[in-house]
Amino acid sequence: MPVRTLDSEVITELTAQLGPRPATSAAEAMAAAQINARLRQAGFSVATHSLPATAHPGARLAPAAIGLMAAIGLAAWQPVVGIAFGLWLMALLLIDGMYAPLPPLRQAGMSQNIIAVRPIEVADTQTPPQPRWRLVLLAPLDTPPVWRGLARLIAPTYEGLLARLALSSLPLAVAANTAASTLRWTLAIGAFAGALLFLWATRRQLPLMQPDGGIAALATLIIAGQTIPRLQHVEVWAGAVGAAYCDQNGLKALIERYPFEPANTLIIGLGPLACGQLAIISRSGVFRHEPADPLLYRLAMDADRAEPVIDLEPHTQAARDELLSPLRQRGFRTLSIRAIANGENTFNPLLAERAARLIAAIACTLDTKTNDDLPILRAK
Repeated sequence: MPVRTLDSEVITELTAQLGPRPATSAAEAMAAAQINARLRQAGFSVATHSLPATAHPGARLAPAAIGLMAAIGLAAWQPVVGIAFGLWLMALLLIDGMYAPLPPLRQAGMSQNIIAVRPIEVADTQTPPQPRWRLVLLAPLDTPPVWRGLARLIAPTYEGLLARLALSSLPLAVAANTAASTLRWTLAIGAFAGALLFLWATRRQLPLMQPDGGIAALATLIIAGQTIPRLQHVEVWAGAVGAAYCDQNGLKALIERYPFEPANTLIIGLGPLACGQLAIISRSGVFRHEPADPLLYRLAMDADRAEPVIDLEPHTQAARDELLSPLRQRGFRTLSIRAIANGENTFNPLLAERAARLIAAIACTLDTKTNDDLPILRAK
């Protein structure tokens, strides 16, 4: 099935119209309106759903930082209680880093999800057929944060989890030196200062990515919607998830409102696409790795071989995929497309076009081949 010409002006226009988009901000709401309008122009039926959200990625860890200060105080006065509290905190932080983020205590702001759908093309209206596949494209609506400096303490990365575990072990170090009075209080003061730094990191405003790879991901969402032709067997969905880098409420609201069936739903998540090497993530996660769906991975590599202009490379990621990990845990089949740093820091608009071409090739292959034609399914 032919692929229409890419609209190379989309990313230029979005870059000019949209600036940094902190979660729950007016700028994020403006971006939502832009995405809504452009997906309508691409032939999608579009809906906007408001949702409560947090405005800071570290909000979920603020109670843990306060608990760490309490554990240090207890370790200095009641070593056994302090050790027990410290071990409990370590367990919580392990769960947060490896399985699912801790829920924030409150969601003070409002964000929104933009959800669009283009049904399959029906030739005979007497008996509308069911789509063979549902292809869902997702991109965060807010600007990606930059994990540098103290922000690494709250980052969803391998290094961030190790740093948090090291901090949570401080009550154990204090409790182990209760016999030496001077050393105990010196350690307690130093540990308390470290906990304060942790608390400050959970509350300070994070720097946002420049150049903005999030705008490139949103542009890819739109270009892919313009590029993918009307399909007979694949229902195409496009979604911009609000406050995606701050909490999981946008994804939870999406799943609750649209109960997709995991068996025939394929989800492609778009990460930052500002500069570097276009890549698909073969596996991601901290300690516990989550692999990409084998079918989507195979289709992406086949598309790269068929169209060298895509210029794709597979990579692994030692960090939790904040957009796709909650979906994988619910049994959904996913693939992440993003740009991997390779020393370049100049905005490259061609990355969005190449990623959109990749998505279009995957969609058209799913539409033209039956399940028996897909070798990865035959192997199952």
